[in-house]
Amino acid sequence: MAKLSSVNVSLDLVKEHKLPKKFDFQVISMIDQKLQKRFDELGGSNFFGKLLRKEKIVWYCELGCVCYNSTLKGVFELHGAIYQKWVALGGANWGIPNTDESPCWDGVGRYNHFNSDQATIMWSPQTGAQGIWGDIRRRWTELGWERSYLGYPTSDESDFPDGGRVNSFQNGGIYWWPDTGAMDLNDVIIHYTGLVCIKESSEWSGSDEPYVLLGVLSPFSTGGYRSKTYGGVDSNTSRPDLIEIYRGKPNGLSIDVTLMENDEGNPEKYRKDIEAAMQKAHAAGTLALGFIPVVGAAIAAIAGPLIQKFIPDIAKAVNDLFGFGDDTIGTQRIVLTGKDMILLAKRTNNSNYKNVGFKFSTSNLRGEDANYKVYFGVVPA
Repeated sequence: MAKLSSVNVSLDLVKEHKLPKKFDFQVISMIDQKLQKRFDELGGSNFFGKLLRKEKIVWYCELGCVCYNSTLKGVFELHGAIYQKWVALGGANWGIPNTDESPCWDGVGRYNHFNSDQATIMWSPQTGAQGIWGDIRRRWTELGWERSYLGYPTSDESDFPDGGRVNSFQNGGIYWWPDTGAMDLNDVIIHYTGLVCIKESSEWSGSDEPYVLLGVLSPFSTGGYRSKTYGGVDSNTSRPDLIEIYRGKPNGLSIDVTLMENDEGNPEKYRKDIEAAMQKAHAAGTLALGFIPVVGAAIAAIAGPLIQKFIPDIAKAVNDLFGFGDDTIGTQRIVLTGKDMILLAKRTNNSNYKNVGFKFSTSNLRGEDANYKVYFGVVPA
């Protein structure tokens, strides 16, 4: 909304609040009288605290305010934590209340609506007061407000990577981009779902015995995983599997895939080495950045760029390990942004190839005269 002058009746005030173009001081007096009446009805300074200043449509006090809504031709009150949040968001320039502070359905929280029900500030003892508006608010309304699985908001609407916006909630988030609209989601689960041998190696044994090493890094966690060693793998065959490699917020993720051919090495030792490499890379990345900014309950506001900055350290940490006793067929790093993870979980259909279900995969991993692909699934938690 247009900025309001605290001194004179500005043209912005005339435009936004439908005051006459000529300064009709009778109208100004009428608004002032209504503000005074509501202020007194609610207990005056005993309720609102010390009166700090009077503006044309708002009386600001220490603990709350009364605000005139020209559309409804009424005066509404704000107080406490909701009032403080409203002031922090910009006060009347952010939104004109169209309700008094009111109780939520559960009898625990409190709210005020603004701008003809286009925005809301909602408060609960557990989450404090948070602002929500636009398409994200509309999606939360469709889900059932605080009665939905998401619960109460734990952040204001904030920036998210790739030009997105997000509100975090007690049990997830609502994410928005111009090309996707608003999408609600709690955590994301990523599984390794198996491999397909397109062409086996040329080893004298006649069949391959591959296994997969996986190094996983997010802004808040790391992990090292390995599949079983699959025996008797021939060309044009598959090995479906199911290993959970990530469960958490869609903050961006890097997966380092190493496909090995078992010979004389120790797969479990290599898994531990990969895990240590991920921890080393994560420590180096967080140290270099100094901190990981978050919104609400562990939703990273800059998760995409954060993952990208980690990658050089991941590369060095993993490449330092390649003195494996087993043969390396191929390696690949897959980087998923937060937007990638959400779209895979919410809007990507599952595919199936040779009995391996998946939503994304490596490219062809070639080495030792062999050709394989490794597959992954993504589901909402």
